Amino acid sequence: MHTRIELFVDPEIAVPKLRVAGKLLRKKLGFRMLMDVIPLDPSLVKGSHGTCPADSAEWPVLIGTGSGEAIAATEVHGRLVRACVG
Repeated sequence: MHTRIELFVDPEIAVPKLRVAGKLLRKKLGFRMLMDVIPLDPSLVKGSHGTCPADSAEWPVLIGTGSGEAIAATEVHGRLVRACVG
């Protein structure tokens, strides 16, 4: 089974898998710990994060009442709020 991840392990860590395994083991044992293996450097994010596919058949789908036409991503939050509030 392959797991898709969107976070990155800090490239400054010498043995990252061992460090992550140790942190997860401590968590499983009930200890509190800081999961400080993810860097705060936004330059590590590259590629197509946040872009729409060229083929509209592969675009995300918002199911609800509406005209059925494409809407801007910035309109989704407002529509969801209006649908929940009534």
